Amino acid sequence: MVPARVLGLLLYVHVCMGSEELRLVDGGGRCAGRVEVKHQGEWGSLCSYDIHGAGKRPGKGRIWLHTIFCDGTETTLQDCSHYGWGNHFCGHEWDVGVICTEALELRLVDGRGPCDGRVEVKLQGRWGTVYSDAWGMNHAEVVCQQLGCGSAAHTTFTSQILEAHSALMLVHVNCKGTEKAIWDCNIRYWGPYHVNMIIRPLWSAKPPHIQNWTQPATIICSPYSGFRLEDGVSACDGRVEVEARGVWGTLCATAWDLPDAHVLCHHMGCGTAVSLPPPGRFGTGMGMLRSGAFRCIGNERHPGQCPVEVLGQPACPPGHTAAVNCSGVAEPLRLHGGESRCDGWLEVAVRPGVWARVSVGLWDNGTATVVCRQLGCGVPEKIHAVPANGSGPIELQELRCVGTEELLAQCNVTRMATEPSKSPEELAIACSGSKQLRLVGGRGRCAGRVEVYSEGTWGTICQDSWTLQDATVVCRQLGCGRALEAPGSERFGPGTGTLWMGAGAARD
Repeated sequence: MVPARVLGLLLYVHVCMGSEELRLVDGGGRCAGRVEVKHQGEWGSLCSYDIHGAGKRPGKGRIWLHTIFCDGTETTLQDCSHYGWGNHFCGHEWDVGVICTEALELRLVDGRGPCDGRVEVKLQGRWGTVYSDAWGMNHAEVVCQQLGCGSAAHTTFTSQILEAHSALMLVHVNCKGTEKAIWDCNIRYWGPYHVNMIIRPLWSAKPPHIQNWTQPATIICSPYSGFRLEDGVSACDGRVEVEARGVWGTLCATAWDLPDAHVLCHHMGCGTAVSLPPPGRFGTGMGMLRSGAFRCIGNERHPGQCPVEVLGQPACPPGHTAAVNCSGVAEPLRLHGGESRCDGWLEVAVRPGVWARVSVGLWDNGTATVVCRQLGCGVPEKIHAVPANGSGPIELQELRCVGTEELLAQCNVTRMATEPSKSPEELAIACSGSKQLRLVGGRGRCAGRVEVYSEGTWGTICQDSWTLQDATVVCRQLGCGRALEAPGSERFGPGTGTLWMGAGAARD
């Protein structure tokens, strides 16, 4: 048997020392692909029954070596035990492939910044997603640490359905949480594979069996991985405490404001923030006083989605701890599956922990008006239908709202379905409060192409008349200071989606 790490070491010796006798091909770069050796002026592949080729196409033509064993002390690959040049008992389906770590890239996409979003890995020159049937916080922690994004605050499977042409790069990933990179985890299969309900490999005869997988992993990385309220009279009020790298501490109140408190209350299932008690009202706590400053808009689903800045001097005064009083009453409705709590499918609580989706109907304009108002999300910006998910929760047949009702409970509900509805479409709403701003394609959250989330979709801003003053407004809104420059699209590349016009009206 040839251990993969031994083979990688030998490849490093050959490739990096400039030898022309060894190469990796069809892998999207010089550090990944099918192993080929040059003998008697002709290139041929290497096969072995003991190594499953990692991310490679089978070769054609010569098979020069059938390798039996390498112990890691060999100077060259042909010094390993083999059957002799040109002698082999395995075919091209057993060609050996290698992926060196220099050929791999990792990123989070479609989130609010580089530390929030769907997990993607670059392999063979293309990006694709990751699958693990036991995906959890250990996996997320490895990704966050590898990206330099702090700790994992939250991870889940999104409701986004992958398109048929999407690629799956890593299959059955098992992480302990202490690995330095996700490819240091135990990975059973290396792609790419097609994602089309049943995962099929692009060029392997023996695919992994993954049934009905359509939900990629998403992660929120944050300096803080846990949040709680302590020493209050109920579970929904008290001193704000945050967890960083397994250690709990209290949060400084200097930059603590109502939008931050709203996000925390919603995250804890405690409704909305009613008030911010004076600092230290619920005691000082026992842990370190954290000087992080959250910059929440108020529509985030999780505090970890908010940008965090470290307060400068003067240091936070002793005992100056943040506190909040939440309403303690969770909203009986929600917008689920969108980019924020202000857009997504409409769901109504029928009993604790049980949610019902709402089918489209003739009264949707009035329903959307009541929903956006009740959630504190402004006014309806877009009302649309989405395909019904047969595996989802039970469903209301229809909600009939005029639009003047204060609460959705005051609308006329026709009847509750006794079984999942056969309606082909469900109601989705994007309220004006769902608008978001992000920078994409730069080295961090404070540089990149300007993108705006509006009407339920991300889009870019036309650069005509774009000035440094406009850029300064964006930087200030994102908590990134002042703009240093306002480069054109050639710097960070063109975006996708809607091209929003008229941004040049923004002024410092």
